[in-house]
Amino acid sequence: MYFYQMKKNYKLNCNTDYNLVVLAISSHCKAYKLCWMLNKTLGLNFEMTQDHKINKDLLFSRYTSKNSGARFDLVSNRSKKGYMIPSNKSINYFLITKKDTWVYEKDSLLAGLRTINDILLVFEIDLKKEQNSDRFIVL
Repeated sequence: MYFYQMKKNYKLNCNTDYNLVVLAISSHCKAYKLCWMLNKTLGLNFEMTQDHKINKDLLFSRYTSKNSGARFDLVSNRSKKGYMIPSNKSINYFLITKKDTWVYEKDSLLAGLRTINDILLVFEIDLKKEQNSDRFIVL
């Protein structure tokens, strides 16, 4: 006599609330030129920092600006080995900041970004819908 046991399926629900706001930026210019334009237009102070590392093969260039308590990170979406967010291949850069900074600077930041001619598109990414949202955590 044989007894068959049904397989048990488990579903992991991970409702992580990131304290981040991520803006997707589409632009044809190089990262250093975009940082220069952001510094000039928005009064930020972007400097090149250590690359954002997801694994040993995926390294993405990163620039950081720390002004009066607010921190902004500009991270490239493309590396030699792939994309940081494969579902958004048309996006070139991500501008990452904290939610509390975003609340105070949202209107001025978006208005400033829209005045830069080399930026083709800017929109906010919904981290709850993004599968790879953990990749936006920069240290």
